[in-house]
Amino acid sequence: MNAVEKRKVVLRVMGKEYALVTDQSEEQLVRITSYVDRRMRELAVLSRANEGMLPLLTCMTLAEELINSQNENKRLVRELSMMQDKMRQLEKAPE
Repeated sequence: MNAVEKRKVVLRVMGKEYALVTDQSEEQLVRITSYVDRRMRELAVLSRANEGMLPLLTCMTLAEELINSQNENKRLVRELSMMQDKMRQLEKAPE
């Protein structure tokens, strides 16, 4: 779906409905909403945060997860690059 094909959807997180306009696919919206709802419910139990703080706590937790994933991705890209360099060196080495 391209950016021109936006539509209004209603999402349910923690029992509350939120209306928004998006160009995301239905499948992606279900995955995102399910993940946010699950993490929010987990944090509600683990942290005992009040209803006002729970959205901020969830955002901070998800941002931390994202940054950790980005860092791991960068590490893996560097590792792959080093392995590719080693393979190229081995291919060039005389037998």
